[in-house]
Amino acid sequence: MPKRLEILVGAAIGLGMTARAAADGGADFLLALSAGRLRVMGAPSIAAMLPIRDSNAFTDEFARGEILDRVSIPVFFGAAACDPRLSIDGLLGRIRDAGYQGVANFPTAIHYDGAFRAALEGAGLGFAREVEMLRAAPRFGLATLGYAKTRTEVDAVIAAGVERLCLNFGWNSGGSQGVPSGVPLDQAAERARRVFAHVRRRAPGTLCLVEGGPIIDPGHLLQVCDTSRADGYVGGSTLDRLPLEMSVMQTTSAFKTAGLLRDKPAREAGRLPGLVGHSQAVRQLAERVARLVATDLPILVAGEPGAGRTTVARAIHQASGRAGSLTFLDARQDIAPHLFGEGGPAALLALRQSTVVIENADALPPTLRTKLGDWIERGTFDRFAKPEERVPRARLVLTHPPGGEALARSLSAQRLIVPPLRDRMEDIPLLARAMLRGMQRNVAELEPAALRLLMARSWPNNLRDLAEVLAQAATEAAGGRITLAVLEAQLGPASAVMPASPVDERAWILDALRRNRFRRGETASFLGIARKTLYNRMRRLGLET
Repeated sequence: MPKRLEILVGAAIGLGMTARAAADGGADFLLALSAGRLRVMGAPSIAAMLPIRDSNAFTDEFARGEILDRVSIPVFFGAAACDPRLSIDGLLGRIRDAGYQGVANFPTAIHYDGAFRAALEGAGLGFAREVEMLRAAPRFGLATLGYAKTRTEVDAVIAAGVERLCLNFGWNSGGSQGVPSGVPLDQAAERARRVFAHVRRRAPGTLCLVEGGPIIDPGHLLQVCDTSRADGYVGGSTLDRLPLEMSVMQTTSAFKTAGLLRDKPAREAGRLPGLVGHSQAVRQLAERVARLVATDLPILVAGEPGAGRTTVARAIHQASGRAGSLTFLDARQDIAPHLFGEGGPAALLALRQSTVVIENADALPPTLRTKLGDWIERGTFDRFAKPEERVPRARLVLTHPPGGEALARSLSAQRLIVPPLRDRMEDIPLLARAMLRGMQRNVAELEPAALRLLMARSWPNNLRDLAEVLAQAATEAAGGRITLAVLEAQLGPASAVMPASPVDERAWILDALRRNRFRRGETASFLGIARKTLYNRMRRLGLET
């Protein structure tokens, strides 16, 4: 059998707008299903299996009002056959008279198993009744599509003479309301290959379609079709819920971040060089720097790795208006000769207009701490030096990991705390622009959805991580624009940003709630998860109030 050049596509939908869009996109037929209507009402597809509506009346109502006579392709009616009061012939007659071209068995008992499924079949209300309906449909001039999962179910529907067999792998697993299928894609493809080979031996004219489970995008479908030689695909959630979730999320994100993406220069907090941002944390830091640079007091800059301690040290030197040099020393090395000179007066510290930055000050040995303390207190390293032998002061700045209170006290230093990036997420748009300009890459802008993904990350290494991600993204950007796809290739989707343990998850969610003033909608967007998912996690972690 030659490979089909074009795959048949059926759209299982529940909304007139979606039906018309699917038809315009080239769908070969539509299925009006109760699950489709429930999806656009905000419920998961699996709700169609619950006794919450008269499924046939529910489906017929929206399909007649929104779909029939509004599309030019065949419309199949998803018929529930389980009602013991239902006359199958009466139902098929009404379907034909309404103008449907075909019928499918949905909701279907194939989604049940175990004792409940056995009880349904024993009562004559299960899959066998659906097969009876499919067998009778051609007498009413209706085409047929039969849903099946197992080999036994497949045999039953092809024995009933269905024209289209849809091998179902369960509810779709993607998006915010997906149901994990438990069927890996390669196993689904191999299973379809074996089933369809069997079908073509028994009923060569039957069209073989696949649906559900791990098939959530065209790439997945091609893998399954190439392996199984399937004739086509029936899409439900993949054609309405998943695209709608993504499109609405990205469009809303674009509006939400529009103000952040105006074409304006990145603001330097308090007009201090290098301190980019407008968050309260950065403004407070800038105000404290502005007060301290008017003095000659030593300053200890504490913060997490990558948070910008070195940037703050540079800002201190520039804001001080010192004409001398800015020198960086690493306390993990032997820096005493640079500070003290070779047996004479202090070398670097003797340069009055200079600034000396000692990085990794937590590694300073005790003897060097003592000498620095003496110099700060007396202007000399010799307790008995005469006033005329004392050297002028340079500015001393030390960088330190979080903490450093004891060192600051011993050196009479003022302590500055550099906030981590997670406490100033609103600065990311300005920071990202400033970083991209500094890289001198030809990148004009960040797509709003890409910016939203950046703002949903935890950034354990702070600005350093952000800079690395942007540098790589800039090399992949097409047309001077960093897109969501480019960033997701590095970072994964926003919803994947998850702590490993329940304890970490509780702290993660509580931190996000605090930063968003306990506004749950904003918190869910910040974390990159659905609002309902946030509510469920809050309830499970005891955070619901």
